Amino acid sequence: MFEFERWGRRIIAPVVDPIARLLVAIGITANMLTVLGFFGNVFVAFLIVQGRLVAAGLVMLLAGVFDMLDGAVAREGKKSDRSGALLDSVMDRYSESVIFLGLLTHFFKTGHFLGVALTFMSIIGSLLVSYIRARAEGLNIECRVGLMQRSERIVLLSIGLMLSHWQIFRAPSPVFGSTPVLVLVLGILAVFSNLTAVHRLIFSYAELHRVHRS
Repeated sequence: MFEFERWGRRIIAPVVDPIARLLVAIGITANMLTVLGFFGNVFVAFLIVQGRLVAAGLVMLLAGVFDMLDGAVAREGKKSDRSGALLDSVMDRYSESVIFLGLLTHFFKTGHFLGVALTFMSIIGSLLVSYIRARAEGLNIECRVGLMQRSERIVLLSIGLMLSHWQIFRAPSPVFGSTPVLVLVLGILAVFSNLTAVHRLIFSYAELHRVHRS
């Protein structure tokens, strides 16, 4: 697992684990939290479409808590199974896709072509990062390399939304529009998510070649 994700889990474990034990005690399952997290992200997309970007960033962080809690609840309840892992992975992809759909709609409504293009590139990179890992692991290759994994994407995009109305320029820029921080964040996501996908492809290809030769 990437170091940033490991570090983050170590920091939040003292808070998350007691909450997970409480949820297990009252009968809340990991699958329930997974589904709640998805609907939380649907609400994020709705807020983005409505132009309430700061609120969307805050709700996105809250929905990310469900993403952390579902795994902790599965471990505490000793119900970590492949069906739950499958549901979690699929809901994660739907959650990201619906948020990007909200961003596409927002930029389309405001006539911001660069925002639309960067969002579309971010969609491609984000989905490929996850797909290449899943495909590689289906071929018995562990593939967790690269910078822009899901946790990093969530944190970065949440920050971009919460700081979306912070004006870098005195007037709206013809390039960055009225939300320069958000556009810059999407630029970072677009570039580094696709670089991560390429990194994972090269790594997995090399590992498969090495295994085949041996």
